[in-house]
Order: sequence, then structure tokens, then C-alpha cells
Amino acid sequence: MELEKIVFIAGSIGSMFIIAIVPDHFLEDHIYKHIIKKHLLRIFLWTFGALLLVHILENYLDITSWIQDNPLGILTLATLVGIIPESGPHMVFVTMYAKQIVPFAILLASSISQDGHGTLPLLAVSRKVFIYLKLINVIITFIIGFVLLQFNIF
Repeated sequence: MELEKIVFIAGSIGSMFIIAIVPDHFLEDHIYKHIIKKHLLRIFLWTFGALLLVHILENYLDITSWIQDNPLGILTLATLVGIIPESGPHMVFVTMYAKQIVPFAILLASSISQDGHGTLPLLAVSRKVFIYLKLINVIITFIIGFVLLQFNIF
């Protein structure tokens, strides 16, 4: 079986299991009212926008050669994009890696720096701690990405 079929089947079984065991309150309030009504459109738009941006950059600019000529600039950009507490911008780097435009070091740096919505509760509690966390995250991400780029690891 192909990997996509296995993932789809496992995801479907997992979804059916969750639907079968959780109370209706959870499905209605948390899944439908919160995730689907509140976040689905935003996630779709971020993903669509990221894919559209990559498409436009590929078709109208020679982005591949520019990226290959400026790996530190792309590493810096991938690291800084991770500061945004959304996962949509990360799709740009995932798509570029899938199309073999950026090396694995750039994808890994983007993945490490990207927290998605995970740090939003911390931001609500303490902006100072959130900023320290993001600063440490950016520094570590840049170091790891830089080392991988310099030694051409992966």
C-alpha cells in the first residue's frame, strides 16, 4: 500500500474513533464551533496564500537560483518567519523543500522555529517570557541551520 493510503486510512479510523467516544458537547463546542467555524478559514487562507506565493515566485522570478545564491538570507528568513504564531507561513518552506528549491537545513530551521499556535497561551500570560522564548528559539534555530548549511549535512 502506498503511504498516502495508509495515512488516509489511519486518519479516518482515528477520526471515527474520536467521534464515537467523545461527548456531543466536545464535538459541537470544540470541534465545530471552535476549530471549524473559527480557524478553518484562516488555515485555508494561509495555506492557499503560501502556495500561491510560491507559485508566483517560481513562475515570474528565478527564485531557485536566487535561493541557491543566498542560503544565509533564506535561513534568516525561515528562522524569522517562525516568530509568527501561525503555521501557515511555514507552508512556503515545506513547499519549496518538496519542489527541491531549498535544502533540508532550511526546512529544518523553519520547522524548529515554527511553534504554530503553541505559544499563544504563553503570550497571553507573559509577553516578556514569550519574547525570551522566541529569542532563544531563533538563536538556536539559526545556529542549527547554519551548521547544517556549512557542513552540507542532509
